[in-house]
Amino acid sequence: MKYGNGVLAAAAAAAAMVGLSLVALPVMAHPHHGGAPAAGGPGAPVWGGPSMLEGIDLTAQQQKKIDAIVQQAHEQDQTDSIRDDIGRVHRQIQDLLSEPGTLDRTKITALLQQQASLRAQQEARHLDVAEQIHDVLSTEQLTQIKERQAKVRDLMDQLRELQHPTPKAAAQ
Repeated sequence: MKYGNGVLAAAAAAAAMVGLSLVALPVMAHPHHGGAPAAGGPGAPVWGGPSMLEGIDLTAQQQKKIDAIVQQAHEQDQTDSIRDDIGRVHRQIQDLLSEPGTLDRTKITALLQQQASLRAQQEARHLDVAEQIHDVLSTEQLTQIKERQAKVRDLMDQLRELQHPTPKAAAQ
């Protein structure tokens, strides 16, 4: 059975186990989200995006397990406050940076540490989800994902070179 519809972006979690930039869960948790950032961009998953399971043959049992993992992750994401807490801390940092006068670096540093801790918690949870999906996939399926990942990486390198060519040394 082909898993071509990217159900909830289970692909994001499955592929995250391969490259793991850990933005997979927010994509999974919001199936109507516009998708992950473009491969290679800031915050982009190293593995190439939430479509990594597209074209991978999954058994009905694998599909059912992955759907359950994704649903559980979605429910957890909806009930915890980590994402909201990160946003709240980010707004506090922005507010401090826009205040007239001398910056309170001590307060900003403390907020940055709090934000880093929250992100680490979020990323640990993403890793748990990615690991669960990884364990559902066969060695062959993981190899297929890894091969596709390498192809995408090569294409992105070619595109980057076309968009930002390296200056050639002037002929002497």
